[in-house]
Parts: sequence; C-alpha cells; structure tokens
Amino acid sequence: MKKLGLFVVALALLGAKPFDRTSADEGASPLSTDRKVHGVITSIAPSTLTIASQQRAVTGKIDPARTKVSINGRPAKVTDLQLTAHARGELCLDDVWLVIDTH
Repeated sequence: MKKLGLFVVALALLGAKPFDRTSADEGASPLSTDRKVHGVITSIAPSTLTIASQQRAVTGKIDPARTKVSINGRPAKVTDLQLTAHARGELCLDDVWLVIDTH
C-alpha cells in the first residue's frame, strides 16, 4: 500500500509545473508596466487620454485636480497636449493619470 501511495505522489510531482522564478516575477510586472506608459498620444478627449506604445494602448481618465501635465518639463494644461506627441504617463490605481509629460 505504501508503494502505491509513493507511486501516486511521484506521478503527481511529474505532472506538476516546476517553480520558475522568472514566471513568478512576470505576474507582478504587468501592473507596474501598465501604470507607467511611454509612447505616442493617440487620443485626447475632455476626460480621457490614450498613450500607445508598440505593445499596447493605455487609456486613463483626466482629473483636473490630480493630473499634472508638463511639456518638455514645463507646466502645461491638458489643452496644450497634441496628438502624435511622444509622451510618458503614470496612472494611479483608479486609472486616473497622475503625470503626463510630453517631450
């Protein structure tokens, strides 16, 4: 009976996926990479802005009280942003842009 139990455990271990440190780290990275975006402004609306990179497009809400906009490091307004401008942005957890910086 012990041999049968050991055989079942051995089969279960053979079918189990081995622990890989890189795959465990990948689970945490999409959150951080989705929150900090670098790309081109593809859409500007009064309450939302989309920045697209080669891999994906990220859309966030614009909150006049929380969103800080700068152009080449100088303070600016959301209305100063232009389509196809290269930009960096950072989203907070509720998908509101905290920082939008074009360069």
